[in-house]
Amino acid sequence: MNVFKRKLFECECRSYVFLGLLLLALLNCGIVLGATRNVVLLVEPPAVRRQQHVTLKCTYDLKNAPLYSVKFYRGSLEFYRFSPGELPHGKVFPFPGINVDLSLSNASQVVIRNVGFGLTGNFSCEVTADAPYFSTATAYAYMQVVEYPEKRPMLFTEQNRYEPGDVLRANCSTLPSRPKAELKFTINNIVVNTQETQYIPTKDNLFASRLSLKLQLQAIHFQTGVAMSHLSNSIYASDSRASGGALVLRCTAQIGNLYQEYREIELGVPQRDPVPARVTHSSAESLQNFVFKIFSSSSSPARFSSLESRLMTISLTTALIGAFHWLQSHTR
Repeated sequence: MNVFKRKLFECECRSYVFLGLLLLALLNCGIVLGATRNVVLLVEPPAVRRQQHVTLKCTYDLKNAPLYSVKFYRGSLEFYRFSPGELPHGKVFPFPGINVDLSLSNASQVVIRNVGFGLTGNFSCEVTADAPYFSTATAYAYMQVVEYPEKRPMLFTEQNRYEPGDVLRANCSTLPSRPKAELKFTINNIVVNTQETQYIPTKDNLFASRLSLKLQLQAIHFQTGVAMSHLSNSIYASDSRASGGALVLRCTAQIGNLYQEYREIELGVPQRDPVPARVTHSSAESLQNFVFKIFSSSSSPARFSSLESRLMTISLTTALIGAFHWLQSHTR
């Protein structure tokens, strides 16, 4: 009889163990079916300017489960938590450079004010459902802190207008930024190869960019509508048609896909100064005859009939003829 009871007890134990395992399996299935889903972290804006504010939005689907907590991390360190079951609901954990605006932060977002370059990096939000599931899911996002140049690029050339054969020298620069701004020159929308952009660091961890250009211009540079390619700081064309078009020099500053600005100058063939008419010998002779005619005219006053007046006339005529000969020699 004791043996029978022992065997019955062992069977009951096995049954309880089996039921326990079955309940655990069902509970695990319930956890999977009720798990937190579709967790997404958005950084708005993804590239935030220094000393501005940024919003980290955490969206999720708990289905019918209540929310236990939402935690925000910078790297592996938690800096903000929202727990509906606690008072206050929002809690801030000290983190260097992170200034949380509690009035705008809640179960779906956290607002950080006055961001600095040190916050560039990975952020995450961790969402946990309350009982009976206690499921957790995490989403990640990258935030970049930037500073754009305050103005468009500055572009300078030695001359205002150029013609074929001239050497074009130009300088382009930008105000400090972070990340660094890449610069490039184009002539009539065709890229001109130059040296690499120079970067000048500033005391506030920014970089000013500068690029120089030295290029001997050819007739092909002033043509438009020509198929061109760029090689070794020169531009070559497969078509020699000349259209007499202007030369447009442009400098473009670009920071990845975040920022792009340009400045351009329209250059062209200069207008040559008109050449004065040449003074010929016959013109000098005519002047001489004209002066003598004036001073020898019968209508001239009597004071010019004296020897002194005639000498004055000869001297003046000689000086004028000499001046015309000098002008003739310098205008040829």
